Amino acid sequence: MSRHKSRQQALEILFSREFHDENDIQYSENEILEDDTAAVDDVPADEDELSEQDEKKYCQYLIETATAHKTELDEVIRSFAKGWDISRMNRTDRNIMRLALCELMYPGEQLPVSIILNEAIVLAKEYSGQKSARFINGILGAYVRSRS
Repeated sequence: MSRHKSRQQALEILFSREFHDENDIQYSENEILEDDTAAVDDVPADEDELSEQDEKKYCQYLIETATAHKTELDEVIRSFAKGWDISRMNRTDRNIMRLALCELMYPGEQLPVSIILNEAIVLAKEYSGQKSARFINGILGAYVRSRS
């Protein structure tokens, strides 16, 4: 088990929440959380292993924090995405950036910035494609440089 899987599940839940009501019968976050088919081939080499319980806690932290600070996270994205209307961005890309910014701005654990950025790029390649990975890397990189 890994943080990568926690991030995948959090991304799927946040993405799904953009389309479904909490009470939607066809929608169940538990289905996502119980899915053990997440690919682990692309997990970064420096990613550490987590127990299943810790994996679920990390996923929950990501979901709760990204949801609680959604407006603020979107403002950060908007400020670095010059010429882009955030509402017109790819929803997957937007949620990947929210998750990464969540880990950078409200860390549940102190992780190296490089791991957080690398994970965002891996998720973008997995779920969106190469162009999205470059776009996300540019925005997140600009944010990190602005903090230095």
